[in-house]
Amino acid sequence: MMAGKQTVAVRDFLFEIGTEELPAAAARSAAKQAGPLAERLFSHNHIDVDPAGISVWVTPRRITIFIDGLSSMQNAREIVDRGPAASKAYDEEGKPTKACEGFARAKGVAVEDLEVRDHEGQQFVFAVRREEGRPAVELLPDICRELLHGINFPKTMRWNSDDLRFSRPVRWLAAKFGDETIKFQAAGIECGDVSRGHRFLYSHDLVIESASTYRDQLSDARVTVDQEERRRVILEGLALEAGKRGASFIDPAGELEEVIYLVENPSVHAGDFAESHLRLPPRVLTTCMQSHQRYFPLTAEDGSLKAGFLYVMNGDPAAAPEITAGNERVLEGRIEDAEFSFDKDLDTGIEKMAGSLDKVVFHRRLGSLADKTARLESLVKYFAELVALDENDLRPASAAARLAKADQVSIMVQEFADLEGYIGSVYANLEGYPADVCIAVEQHFLPEIAGGPIPDTTAGAVLAIADRIDSIMGAFSVNEVPTGSRDPYGIRRAAAGVAEISSRYEFDFELQTLLATAAALYIEQGADVDQDEQVVVRAIEFILDRVQNRLVDTGMPVEVAEGARAAGVGSTLRFVALAEALEKFRRTPEFEDLHTAFFRSKKIADKAGEGFAEATIDEALFEDETEGALFAALNAIAPALEEQVVARDYSRALALAAGIRPAVDSFFDAVMVMAEDEKVRNNRLALLTKVADMLLALGDPMRVAAAPKSGLDDMAGS
Repeated sequence: MMAGKQTVAVRDFLFEIGTEELPAAAARSAAKQAGPLAERLFSHNHIDVDPAGISVWVTPRRITIFIDGLSSMQNAREIVDRGPAASKAYDEEGKPTKACEGFARAKGVAVEDLEVRDHEGQQFVFAVRREEGRPAVELLPDICRELLHGINFPKTMRWNSDDLRFSRPVRWLAAKFGDETIKFQAAGIECGDVSRGHRFLYSHDLVIESASTYRDQLSDARVTVDQEERRRVILEGLALEAGKRGASFIDPAGELEEVIYLVENPSVHAGDFAESHLRLPPRVLTTCMQSHQRYFPLTAEDGSLKAGFLYVMNGDPAAAPEITAGNERVLEGRIEDAEFSFDKDLDTGIEKMAGSLDKVVFHRRLGSLADKTARLESLVKYFAELVALDENDLRPASAAARLAKADQVSIMVQEFADLEGYIGSVYANLEGYPADVCIAVEQHFLPEIAGGPIPDTTAGAVLAIADRIDSIMGAFSVNEVPTGSRDPYGIRRAAAGVAEISSRYEFDFELQTLLATAAALYIEQGADVDQDEQVVVRAIEFILDRVQNRLVDTGMPVEVAEGARAAGVGSTLRFVALAEALEKFRRTPEFEDLHTAFFRSKKIADKAGEGFAEATIDEALFEDETEGALFAALNAIAPALEEQVVARDYSRALALAAGIRPAVDSFFDAVMVMAEDEKVRNNRLALLTKVADMLLALGDPMRVAAAPKSGLDDMAGS
């Protein structure tokens, strides 16, 4: 019941979509979408619903939308149609014209029932009809169908002649409004009140008595429908079983979020593996346990691994001994494979691996991994000069560049791809390479995902940027840039990584310089690449697009980011710094000065056309003292502004730039820019062009001013 409205009865509502086993990613996606989708659909159908009363429960076999206290009646609504202007609808005597009569007839109302109302300053006739609300139960079938069709998945399938595409085949539908069953047909399935319990532990059909009894009935049928309840059960079980062994559990791969959506009746159990396997590097063992198997490793008090693991079971806990034995056999096999790979790789040695990279194709047009390694070594040295890298950081970065791709030929990486980088660092360490070199080898793959950890050493960060710049330039040089959802080489992630690492380490460098060097290295190696200079330009724009997207994702208005982009800054670090400074500066009174000065100068400079930016200002042509004053202000502000830009103090630079407004205003108040004398006119246009260009170096204030104003007043005064 909504405040201020007639009291309307409410009932709980339930809609269950029963499916074949959903992938965990699809289940998570449905859990996020279904609530907002339900809220939109009920709102669109004028049925009151409290968003806080909507619950979405997702298991591998069902997606359930539950609404606590849904209104049983659709809201009455007023339907208003605008007709002709009142002056056209009635004659001088106030009698309805044919246009008025025709409008009333078309809308099904009597002429005398038409109303005259204001609309944007004019009077029109309106046909106003009140439509009484219908019982919600009449609308629920269509709403349920739209819910079913409205949940989107990255990968979908069709399994019958119906047009429904879903992550997995839908097998049953059930809907209850209070204790009333909502019957309808969708996707070739009759929706009723019959659900199903746990696939293995409850073999009967389950008749849902009412929406409010659904959770308890499913619990009796061995299904915990609420994913948060399953999370609690699993975490408590993991802690309990680990405690029994005097250990703690860890989840380095974050498998818990997937396991929650793989089970309907979770219980936690423990298994063991031979202690002799603990000779393997810890991450090799945790990868064996978590990659595909989704076991949870156990650690001792000192953080070392123990020869045991925990797993979450979906079936009958009574069968745990057999299941545990099976899991132990599977894990034992995986670890033995890892041991074999490890020992073979040790026999080969990382130096020999590095020497065989010429036998591995990096890209059919971009050469071998040996070619890439050679480019990395050159790029690391060049990048070190760009950012004035210390010799103590350059040495490990250069050494790591030579070894970075060596583990790509290891048997271990062929068996466990997740270990690339890490296992190379292990092999380098075992052959006596310094720790800083080994760390750089391991961390040059970071960040693996947006927002993920980045290298925590400078050497690793430099190598990571060189690796990504080489990959980005290579992809653009052979026209294999990401399109739509297609990004087979992870180029978007690589671009975002360049920006993230540069930001953390304050690497201030021009993308053009580094990308052009990367392009030149491909050409020197004779790679079959596009040598057009525009390839580098497109790569720069691509990287800056990723930076801009990240800024917008963090809440910066797109207009501010685009305004900063207009400055033409080619360094990701400077682009971010300028955008953040503009976002703060637009909240100050001085921004109006900057905006006005730029707008007045830019507007007339653009009309003047090109060629004035390079023109020399002739002071002898000044006819008014305000021209000299503006020229003096330009000459005074420009070098100070440049000094602040070099220091990356964009806040100070923006404040300096805004200080030119009085001189600009006085100039426009005193002189006619488009003077009859061509020399005087051109001199004035050249002066204004230089003012506009100086201000544009700090972004486009006109674009920034288009950003939403909400909250600016409060913040400006804070």
